[in-house]
Amino acid sequence: MLHRRSTGSQDDGVAWANGRASDDRSQGQSLVEFALVLPIVLLLIVGVGDMARIYTTMITIESAAREAADFGSYGSNNWSAENRESTLAAIEERACVASRHLTDFEGTRTTCSNPEVNATLLLPGGAPATESSGCDQADRAGGPCRVQVDLDYTFDLIVPIALDFNGVRYGFPENVTFRRTAIFANSDFQLVE
Repeated sequence: MLHRRSTGSQDDGVAWANGRASDDRSQGQSLVEFALVLPIVLLLIVGVGDMARIYTTMITIESAAREAADFGSYGSNNWSAENRESTLAAIEERACVASRHLTDFEGTRTTCSNPEVNATLLLPGGAPATESSGCDQADRAGGPCRVQVDLDYTFDLIVPIALDFNGVRYGFPENVTFRRTAIFANSDFQLVE
């Protein structure tokens, strides 16, 4: 509380009232400034949180792609005509299991649509392999075939900030789609006793 020394003039009451009103105005000004800044600060905090979620999601999808490609690359006989479909299904299952705890995951333990799983068997030069390419042969001439697994994941942002102006959208989108790819060479390691 402010204490003023009286000067004995008639204006003491006016000075006191003006000093009190000035304090109330500065408190009101602070409240208005806080109300204007708070939404911007909260938006920045949520935006940083979203960026952190995107980063960890990308790492998880990268890991799921590697897990699936690693599984598909072990053993050339996985790519024989009779094993090919079961190998592709197992690759998808590995990717789905590795990414099932993500917030935007859609699917079951064995199949999923987010992330979308695409597995391809490649020849050493990078062209897609066919069943007659011999990738199911451990002693294949020309080097091993490669297993490529692509995972496409759609990530929904917490706060999509966008403004439509004259038919053009400015700002952040509602979701972000990214792809992670892992390529592993086929291997036929055998334990020697």
